[in-house]
Amino acid sequence: MEVTMEAILDKWSVFKFGYHWVGEEEEAAEQVEFLRRLLYLPVGSKVLMPFCGPGWYAHELSMWGFQVVGTEFVSDFLQEAKQRGLRLGLSATFLFAELMALPFRNEQFNGAMIVGNRFGMTGDEKTDLKFLRELSRVMKRKARLVMALPHRDGLLQGFQERDWETMMDGKRILVFRKWDAMAGQMWEEWREINSEGDLRLFLVIYRVYTLTELERLLQSCDFRLTNAFGNFMGGELNQKSRWMVIQALKD
Repeated sequence: MEVTMEAILDKWSVFKFGYHWVGEEEEAAEQVEFLRRLLYLPVGSKVLMPFCGPGWYAHELSMWGFQVVGTEFVSDFLQEAKQRGLRLGLSATFLFAELMALPFRNEQFNGAMIVGNRFGMTGDEKTDLKFLRELSRVMKRKARLVMALPHRDGLLQGFQERDWETMMDGKRILVFRKWDAMAGQMWEEWREINSEGDLRLFLVIYRVYTLTELERLLQSCDFRLTNAFGNFMGGELNQKSRWMVIQALKD
């Protein structure tokens, strides 16, 4: 068996592999029904969805009458999102965009929504802060930001050092995990065996936030935290909540 190691030393290259999407296509409609209420916007409002992935959540949000613009820089995700929109006759727009250079003028959007674990995937809090500043730039005053992210406390409650993950393409990945409490980072080694029996190894490091840590970042970018929940039904955020669903207002 041949073994190759692809250590993700370039923090941007991890996005190219697509093994980072947190979200369920079957649950997107139910989850968006709650998330869109946190936007507190009238029908027709323009909403940005960075990290839109394959477009499940963006398409669902567009069906509520919002003008949804999804941005993505994984080509496979972008293609899938566009093709599904054409196939179903949905109105969401999808654009290629780098994280730190959103291709929009200042104060263009009435709201923004982020779902999944790709916020923090670079493993670098300074980079996350730069992204939030860029997001703030393109959002209007009094616009609402809604984020549904993994919650650090809940993640550690159910922490498993080793388990199997099934990826979007059907591949089975063996994952080994280590928690770095000092940095608030999860270290994961992914092991994949391809059809030829060769083993590929990936090392991924990502930042997982508590509510207080996230609030500090938001405040630095002119966002004021207004609500926080522990699930997609408005439940209390506590130490067992695996999701952290927040609403913030741009001042």
